[in-house]
Amino acid sequence: MYKLLAAAVLQFISSAALAQTADEETEPLWEAGVAGIGEHAPDYPGSDEHNTNGAAAPYVIYRGDIFRLGDDSIVKGVVLETERFEFDISFDASFDADSEDNDARRGMPDLDFLGEVGPQLTVNLGEYRKGQLELEMPVRAVFSTDFGNLDHRGYVFNPEISYDLDDLFESFDISLELGATFATEELQDYFYQVEEQYATSSRMVYDAEAGYMGSELSAAFSYGITDRLRFFTEVQVSYYGGTANEDSPLLLDEITSAVGAGFVWSIYESDARVPIR
Repeated sequence: MYKLLAAAVLQFISSAALAQTADEETEPLWEAGVAGIGEHAPDYPGSDEHNTNGAAAPYVIYRGDIFRLGDDSIVKGVVLETERFEFDISFDASFDADSEDNDARRGMPDLDFLGEVGPQLTVNLGEYRKGQLELEMPVRAVFSTDFGNLDHRGYVFNPEISYDLDDLFESFDISLELGATFATEELQDYFYQVEEQYATSSRMVYDAEAGYMGSELSAAFSYGITDRLRFFTEVQVSYYGGTANEDSPLLLDEITSAVGAGFVWSIYESDARVPIR
């Protein structure tokens, strides 16, 4: 699924905190501030139409031993953590899309906000050229909501390799991620199925299938203006060739791209500190 906005904000809220403590071995137990971002992104995975969104909001990070808030994920509970492995239960989210604003989906139900919850195993693959390699393997249940109803939308598996290089230049960090997405039929139906009542002369009936959903490559860059203010930008390219539903009349672009940019401003932090994980 497409989550550039949420992923970028969380990633750089975390990196902004790390930038403040790069030469230390600890970081604040909690901190609060303001984060904002704008993005230009596809309406849904494989859409040939884009929209531009922006948001700014206060944020809070809490770095407890077990419960953590806003540090790489919206919320997560750490079950196991060693130098090599981390196993946690985490939550994530993505944004909605109005079908009336998309030619391919016009007349079909809107795509609501999506939420995910489930276990994730993170494997520390070690250092490479002064950067950190990790393998993340989340398996999550997916739900959609219009804030009036909550519907189960199946399950998603999103293995991803990430490479983080801090202080490439003074206060300049880079993060690269390569991942693939696999989903059950319920989630594939949500994006790509066309029921008979929604078929038109240009949108034939289509029965979506479970399986491979697409791959994503992203590059993110951030720069610390001060110890507490950091700007970032991210570019993501997604590829849908060879997917289980590449023949769907709703999957119109084999290759899509998205860009985002924003800031993180840390305003308050606790005197209590914890080791950098």
